[in-house]
This record gives sequence, structure tokens and C-alpha cells, in this order.
Amino acid sequence: MAEQYVTAFAVDAALLLRLPGSGGPGLPGVPPSAALTELLSGRLRAGADSRYTALLPALAGTLGTPLGEVVLPGRHWDELTGVFRALRLPALATLWSRRWPWPDGATDDGPWPCPTLTPHAALPAVLADLDALDPGALPDHPTDHLEDEDLEDAAWFLSEHLPTWASHAHTQALDLLLLRDGAR
Repeated sequence: MAEQYVTAFAVDAALLLRLPGSGGPGLPGVPPSAALTELLSGRLRAGADSRYTALLPALAGTLGTPLGEVVLPGRHWDELTGVFRALRLPALATLWSRRWPWPDGATDDGPWPCPTLTPHAALPAVLADLDALDPGALPDHPTDHLEDEDLEDAAWFLSEHLPTWASHAHTQALDLLLLRDGAR
């Protein structure tokens, strides 16, 4: 069975985004690699953000605060964006779909792992949406690939983990970085 790992970090996104072009000697605890060398030298390849996104767990864990990880069974968790929109929870829809903003044109439509970034200023709206969320309403909005039991897992995640992570990031005056990965 496929699984989706969701890992959360409280980060200063501006600090992480200043890395390209820094020309610095590297970061303690971050293993050297071709992608890291490209990132630190500021020579990012357009269309290659998955190379750099794969570095985010190490970078976020070194320069930020790890908040936790959960495992959601199945696939197609990106479809939660539509569920959040149907439930009129716009901050959660944005949180779930906002991509990591690599500079210098290093983007593509399907980075893996899938990073989503919520700026500190948006976290109060996320917390308000989480307070307004009725976890029991999720199974009333099945998608093409997420069925009742998947949405029950989503309800558990959205009531037990995401509020704690968002609250911790907000309390620390940091941004919330979520990484969704199925390749472990």
C-alpha cells in the first residue's frame, strides 16, 4: 500500500531562500551533494526544483525546528485542496497547495517531495480554519481518489497534528513548511 509521509518544520523561509547565491562554505550537518553545491553557489537549474526540494528536509532540520511527522495511507492527498475549498476553508486550501518558492526560475509543476509553505502572517487564518473545521464533515466530500476511510485519516491528521504544528510555528514567529513524500 502506498503511503504519504507529512513532515513539518518551523522555518525562517527568508533564511532558506537566501541560500542560493550565498557562496558560503556549506552548512553543518547537511551532506554535500551536487544539488547542494548548485544551491549554495546560486547556480540553480531551471526546471530542476525536485533536485533542490530533496534538500529541504536536511536544510529545514538544520536551520529550522522539526515539528513532527505523520504517515497517511494511500495516495492523492493533493486532492484535499478541493475538499478544503468545498468546506469554505480558504486558508487550509492555500496551505495545502502553496508551493515552495524557489527563486531564479528553478520551478516545475510536480516537485517531489511536495513542499508547501505557509508564511507566519498566514498562520492565524490557518488556525482559525482548523478551529472551524468539523472533522466529521470531511467524509461528506469524497474526491476522485480519496474515499471515506482516507478522509477519516485526514480528519485525524487535521485535528491531532496540523493544529499543533501550526501553533508551534506561529508561537515561534516562524513559517510552516510541510513536506509530503511517498518515496521512503
